[in-house]
Amino acid sequence: MWIDAHCHLGWFSDPAAVAREAAEKGLGLLAVTVTPGEFRALRAAFGGEKNVALAAGLHPWWVRDASDADALCELLPGVRWVGEVGLDAAPRHAATWEAQLDAFERICRACAETSPPEAPKVLSVHAVRSAGAALDVLERTGAAESCRCVLHWFSGSSDELWRGVRLGCLFSLGERALATRRGREYARVLPEERLLTETDLPPFEGSAGGAADIVASLGLSVDAMSSARGMDPRELSALIAANGAALGASRES
Repeated sequence: MWIDAHCHLGWFSDPAAVAREAAEKGLGLLAVTVTPGEFRALRAAFGGEKNVALAAGLHPWWVRDASDADALCELLPGVRWVGEVGLDAAPRHAATWEAQLDAFERICRACAETSPPEAPKVLSVHAVRSAGAALDVLERTGAAESCRCVLHWFSGSSDELWRGVRLGCLFSLGERALATRRGREYARVLPEERLLTETDLPPFEGSAGGAADIVASLGLSVDAMSSARGMDPRELSALIAANGAALGASRES
């Protein structure tokens, strides 16, 4: 099975059809959302698809005030998959930094408090120019210990990468990350049990693409990652599929 550990399924023009196509192609999807409202709408549309793990999220670009975090925290006791959540310190989002930080801290604390050992919550974390701050929050709130945290499109420093490894984080890398020298080096050195593939597709809401686009992007990622690691692509695909399956397992299994 191919694994896409971070996609915006709800941004396709026909999400339910893409989910069905993905199942036919043997694709396992972690479908993130950017607001609690998007999560609720998608859960009603295709919550029963066995190949789709639908995550409840609050993307940092959509954070404005405390009410945004309130809406997500209300959902967290009843969901296992959480994302896209995190921090973005790019200049264009500077005005909301304090609100982002407060929201992410509250979300991570709520996740840690409601993450049972038999089925730990899985978080897909956005950390643009903020890897250190995001790791601080994951560690301080206990989310790094009690949840499974996946750092999406990680672009932090080498020291931050290894801090994430020590905290138990996984790393989802896509074709755009792997097009950079840093991304390929991180793919080369990361422990094999921490590697996941992702697409971050589609690029915008209402996109007309489908599961074939996801497969094509994942194929490019596997090729780049296997080249960086000196591995056979089929062996790497099997390894990543096992890592993806392990996200859904209990810590005791």
